[in-house]
Amino acid sequence: RNMEHVTIYAASSVPAAASHPTISCLQWTEDGQLLFVTKTAVYILTPDFGVNNSYGPFSTTASKLKDSPGGFNACGWFRTVLELDRRSFYHWPMESQDWDNLVTGSLDVSIKAVVASPSFLSADAGCVLAVVSTNLELSLWCSLRNQLAGQWVKLQDATHFLQSLGTVSGGSRLQQALRSQVVCCSWSRQPDFDNVPASVLDGSLLAVGNKAGSVLLLRFTRDSGPSQYLEHIQTIVISEQWVTHLTWLPWTRTRVNECLAALVYCTSDGTVGSIQVTRTISIETRAASRYGSDPVIATSLSHSKTLICEADDRMITALSFIEPRDRDMNPVVVIFRPGVVHLWTEARDGGGGSLWSGLRFFLLHRQGISRGSSMFYPPSGLVYSPEHDIIVLSLVDGSFHVIYDVSTSPTVKPPEGLTGPVNNYYTSSGLSSVSRRVFLRVDGGVVPHAEMNQISGMVSFAGFPIVSWAHERSILSDFSYKHEARHNSTLVVSKMLAEDDRDDDAVLRMLTQITQGDDENDGDDDDILTRLYPRLHQACKILRARAIFWNSPLPPPPPPTLFGDPSSGFGFGSSYRRRFCDGITRRLFGSDVLLRLRLKLAIADFCWKSTSNPEIQREYETIARGLLNAISHRVLGALIQEIASAIDLLTRDDLSFVLRVVIQCLLPGTPQELSAEAQKLANEISTSGGRGTQEQCPACGLEIPLTDIATAACSRGHRWSRCSVTSFILSTTMVRTCLGCARKAFLPTALSPHLFRATGRGWVIQELLNAARRCLFCGNNFATLI
Repeated sequence: RNMEHVTIYAASSVPAAASHPTISCLQWTEDGQLLFVTKTAVYILTPDFGVNNSYGPFSTTASKLKDSPGGFNACGWFRTVLELDRRSFYHWPMESQDWDNLVTGSLDVSIKAVVASPSFLSADAGCVLAVVSTNLELSLWCSLRNQLAGQWVKLQDATHFLQSLGTVSGGSRLQQALRSQVVCCSWSRQPDFDNVPASVLDGSLLAVGNKAGSVLLLRFTRDSGPSQYLEHIQTIVISEQWVTHLTWLPWTRTRVNECLAALVYCTSDGTVGSIQVTRTISIETRAASRYGSDPVIATSLSHSKTLICEADDRMITALSFIEPRDRDMNPVVVIFRPGVVHLWTEARDGGGGSLWSGLRFFLLHRQGISRGSSMFYPPSGLVYSPEHDIIVLSLVDGSFHVIYDVSTSPTVKPPEGLTGPVNNYYTSSGLSSVSRRVFLRVDGGVVPHAEMNQISGMVSFAGFPIVSWAHERSILSDFSYKHEARHNSTLVVSKMLAEDDRDDDAVLRMLTQITQGDDENDGDDDDILTRLYPRLHQACKILRARAIFWNSPLPPPPPPTLFGDPSSGFGFGSSYRRRFCDGITRRLFGSDVLLRLRLKLAIADFCWKSTSNPEIQREYETIARGLLNAISHRVLGALIQEIASAIDLLTRDDLSFVLRVVIQCLLPGTPQELSAEAQKLANEISTSGGRGTQEQCPACGLEIPLTDIATAACSRGHRWSRCSVTSFILSTTMVRTCLGCARKAFLPTALSPHLFRATGRGWVIQELLNAARRCLFCGNNFATLI
């Protein structure tokens, strides 16, 4: 009876056939976008929570469901597509006619795998996607102007780059070809070197496994020249077999400026092992010149001789990991074989006697939700719930399987406490029944028992029990050909429990942990806002009276220097502008305090939009205004300190902007410490020769004083928007718009150089615009139309 009331948030039709069902067929990026990998394209989907309404999402069928939730509106999606060009692919027989060089995927080229980089790597501060085709080719993609609904373009086809590396390594033509044929890849997170604020230097690595049995470590870079975005770091040979699976474990800080991560690999003969990767950031100072040099990250590898699994010629279908809720426990590697799940974790020194370690295996059992059900199907999804300490797996046949007590003593046997009708859904049979019931409700009509709800991918959505999966109707015994155009997948977002056991205090505790940087509610920090929004309708009712949530104390800002001696500014020479830009970026987007303030602003904005009570709206409007002021003051403080550290390098063209920043810091309501720093900077510079802060109205030429940082108005009534980064009047079409709050800003100097040549504005403004790759207020990405 309770299954009839399971909440379905969305059920969107995707007219495409899913790619090879894997646990990465459906995955989140750090930008909060959901990737759905189909046979010939990657659907890039973004929930419409917190996104400006001017970019209308495509409608979903969830709004038409009779049982759609009353307290939470159906989820809409922004959609764009990355489409693989199936007509252009590399012809491997040109390299060698040997049978080992045969690539059967070239007969029908499709997408084999997709991995997403950490955020802030692309030119628009987004993620870069690495796509592997069935022709064993690797390519890099990123968004062009609008990552929500705009075009995604190919940055680089890496085949020729990998061939050049194989040529350097020597060997026969066949060996060189095998080194260039990519079977799998995995992108690491950014290592945390404990720099405050976080460094803007990219420390992530793209690991690539090939048919030659070696693993290549590559780094994404935008400084290698046109159409060249990969830099080779190191190569390690691990086997004579294919490297079929790779997964990075999280980085751990081993000492000052040094991080360690394990790269787990699988080979085609069933071997599972690991490579220890150490990254060390070297920060040198030049005491004589009092200016530090650029940091360099060194990489060292160590191939562990102790294998996780010995070679047994049994196929491995998937490889992943989870981070247990016990902070004293190492990550748990999850290895899938047909009908069997292996869990492995390495013992940690001083971790306590209650924690398990080593390799354990668990047999899966058939869940008879359809005639074609079997426990031997490959996995299609994995979710770990720290709150319940369980791993939830989904198989291609639509069944779900649960492993309990992951942090203490893993078992597939349900605990004795799971006896009630609601708690029964934590069992494999209960969750499988829920998924089948959702399938029947979404597809409608009479569905025979022979039809299988084939799940090609499953991920967590806002934390378990809210999950998302993609399914398609399928009959195992039907071998008739079905054209690609007739395939239709359904993307579902559903709550797997009839009731949510989180009370008001639990929701408030979850929001507090996330906004204070102590998030123990989930193992990942990815897509934080996506996890927040489904809970906010409940939070809107309780946050009004919780002033401590909004007014938590803020730590003092960090020192202005990027590297080296705190008394130094930044280096002279040809790179001083770039290093100034890096310093600004680091303070604006590497600050944990600014991130938490922006999260609270997003929560307040959502609560304001979700209520129709004018009194409640006024309360949240006041809260949002206070958060905006706090963000603005933090940004101004960063600008004042960074400009003060570069005061000897300012030119006459920079003085006008510096004076604008000083005046903003002296406005009423500004903290006294910030006003004092601004006044000190004003006393150290000479404004003679500057143009002042007044601008001319673009329509009539009258002077407009700087009295409002958001809008400008002349005495004749002409009104203009101001740049959200520089506060100058926007009188050009060369602007970018924030996807979250719709604030506008000038384009970076590389995209509009004539604008700055015409205005004569200094290098500080240009580097600030280059540094502001995201909105300074809400932290969302910009979109450009031109």
